[in-house]
This record gives sequence, structure tokens and C-alpha cells, in this order.
Amino acid sequence: MKTSKEASDMEQNRKMYGEIIKEREYRKLIFATVINRFGDSVDAIAFTWLVYQITHSAAWSAIVFALNTLPNVVVQPFAGAIVEKMDKKHVIVATHLFRAVIITLFALLYRAGLVNALVMAIFTLVITTVESFNLPATSAFTMQVVKKEHMTCGMSLNSMLSSAASLAGTGAAGVIIATAGVSTAMMIDVVTFAVAAALIGAMKAGRAKVTEAAQNEASKITSATGETENKIEQSKIEFFLDGFRYVASSRVICNYGLLAVALNFMLIPINALQAPIASEIFKMGGEILSIAGAFAAIGGIAGSALVPVLSQKLSPLKMIMLGTSLLGAGMLGMACGGVFVGNNIACYVDVAASFFIMMVAASTIGGTINIQFMKNADPKYIARAAAVMGACGEACMPVGSLLLSAVVTKVSTEAILVFCVIFAIAILAILVFAKPQMEIEEGSLGIKNEKVSASLG
Repeated sequence: MKTSKEASDMEQNRKMYGEIIKEREYRKLIFATVINRFGDSVDAIAFTWLVYQITHSAAWSAIVFALNTLPNVVVQPFAGAIVEKMDKKHVIVATHLFRAVIITLFALLYRAGLVNALVMAIFTLVITTVESFNLPATSAFTMQVVKKEHMTCGMSLNSMLSSAASLAGTGAAGVIIATAGVSTAMMIDVVTFAVAAALIGAMKAGRAKVTEAAQNEASKITSATGETENKIEQSKIEFFLDGFRYVASSRVICNYGLLAVALNFMLIPINALQAPIASEIFKMGGEILSIAGAFAAIGGIAGSALVPVLSQKLSPLKMIMLGTSLLGAGMLGMACGGVFVGNNIACYVDVAASFFIMMVAASTIGGTINIQFMKNADPKYIARAAAVMGACGEACMPVGSLLLSAVVTKVSTEAILVFCVIFAIAILAILVFAKPQMEIEEGSLGIKNEKVSASLG
């Protein structure tokens, strides 16, 4: 039996979802995101399969994976500073179209038999570099489209539908590659980029919505008439550094950044060692990975749906605690998979349950971090701050992957997963006993105006 308060909360959530769906510009944004995510999922499977087919090398697979994350660490903070002063919608459209052109060129080279390991590495680096400009622009543009009072439901619905599109794309990729080939799978991604660009381009929201403070800030940088080129360049550098200053000025946002780094680091073995998990722990083949992928996507959808419900009952800190506990439980389920070897049904159930729980946890934690950031960040710093946060969150990926490649030769996959469980328990203990500040206070995410003025002057 639901209490009257629970029924009221559910009714309020339904009303909020109904209100935001009625927003025409939000619907365009959602459709563009879903279409884009579907294409990316198809292309990701195709590219992953192609890397190993061409190179037959696990080392090259690791290199391509590292190159896929490196620009988001190195380029994205600079990209955020550049994007901050540009029309966000135009940046999104341009990056979508640019990636469509790049993937089309790659598909043509592949059909001509000119693709090798080095070519794949270069194209991976270029595509991800372009994406580093797209991500901060998308974060800033979303704030212009979604009303602040709709931010929780809007972000959660976006995440749910994106996960559903990823599930559909992952499922369709195998059929597309088997029946029509890798080139066709890539051209589907090209089409989705073009459609997403058209939808974003048709939106009326986000046309040069700049606050008065941001205009003043921009005028200080651009009013360098009669000044030396060195002065202009210094202003640009300071504009970039303000993104770091903005993040560093808030204890809350720093806590979320550190948490993202720690939890991303813990998830590296799950992402990088899926094949060894299947063969070493469960003594099975690729079919178990298909089950893992499907239930991971379902867990992502379920977690995204739970975020607005749980956020009405739990504080951000308790949401993070719950997510960390579930993440550790899912890891433990994977580590104990060897118990079920010989019983295929039990192995399938263990993998399905473990990946489902882990993705519910990841969606809960990620949703909480994103919503708190988007609801409270100063709009004139959002692109730079989002770029810095994204870079910090992904910085552990290439480093962790290299460390893992060295450790896995001497330590079993099962032992690595057990270490991840212990790591999750340690993070949970810190959250419980240290109680880091996760609640947003008035002005806690901002920089004092006088500091900004001094740095830009």
C-alpha cells in the first residue's frame, strides 16, 4: 500500500514529466539526443569489432581505447573555455556535421582497403577531439533549454531515453554488421549525426542567451583596442583558467569531482576486462557479454527513472551512499561468479543481476552529480566548468587502463574485482564518517565577482 505522501510524490513526478514533454524545444533536444545515441551505439560496436579484426592485437585495442579518452582529458578544458564565448547551438551543429564527415571519410578508406592500425588510431583521436568541443557546448545549451524547476525530471528523462537508445543500438549493431557490413553500420551513424544537427539547428532556444555579467566579461576581453597582442593573449588564458578557479572555489563541486574520479577508476576493470571476466571467471564465451550489455542498459534506464523519485526522499549525500553501496554489491556478484561455473543458467542470472545493479548505481550517482551541477552552476561559467569536471572525471581512464594492463599479467581478474569491492567499501566509509559537503548552498558554486574581475583585468 502506498502512503498518501508517496502517491502525492508520484503524481507530482508524472505532472513534471508531462509539463516538460509539452515543451517543443525540449522535445527536439530529446529526439536529437536519442537519435545520436542510437547511432553512436551502433558505431561503437562496429569500431570495436573492426579494431581487433584489423590489428589482431590486444595492445592496439588498449591504445585505441586510451586515445578515445585522452582528448576529453587534455583538450576538453581548453575547449570549454573556447566554447564559452561562442553560440552553443552553432557549436553543437558544427561538431555533429564535422563528425559525420570524418566517419564518412573513414568508411570510404575502409572500403578502399586503406585502413590500418595507425589510421584507426588517428581517426579515433580526431573524432574524440571534436567531441571534446561538443560536450561542454551541449551542457551549456541544455541549461538554456530546460527550465530550472524542470531540471531534475528533464535530465533524468534525457538519461532514460539515452540508455534506451543505447540498448536498441547495441542490439541492432550485431544484426546490421552481420547482414550489411561494417561500412553500413558507420553510415547509419553518419545519418544520425546529420539528423541530430538538423534538429538542434531548428531549435529556437539558445540564441545568444548571455547574462549581463557574461557580456561585461566578454567586453573586457574584446576591448583590447590599442593594447598589445600579448595583453589579448593573456586575457584568453585567464578566461580559460577561470574554469579551474570556478571549480576550485567550491568545496561542493570539488567533492563531486573527486567522487567522479574515484568511482570511474573503480569501473575501469569492468569496462576493460569484460572478455577475461567471461573466460576466466565464468568459463564462458561472448554470449554472456551480450547478456551483460543488455542488462547494463536496462539498469541504466531503471536508475535514471529512480533518480527524481529518490531525490525527493534522500539528500544528495544519501543518494551517493546508496549508489556506492549498490556498485560494491554488483562488483561482489561478479567476483563470486566462479561459484556458478558449470551451471550456465546460474551464470547468466549472476551476470544479469550484477550488471543491472551496477548500472542502477552508476545512473544514480551520475544523475545526482549532473543534476546538482546543472541546477546550481553559474550559466556564464557552465561550459568551462563542465569541461573541467568532464576532464577530471575521465583523467583516470587512460592512467587506470595502463596500470591495469601491467597488473593483470600478475594478478587474476577475480582478485582485481575483489579489490574494487574493497575500494567501494572504503569510499562508502569515507562518505558515512566524514560526511563531505554535497548539499548546495547559496553561492557555493560561484566565484566572487571581485576575483573574476581581477583575473580578467
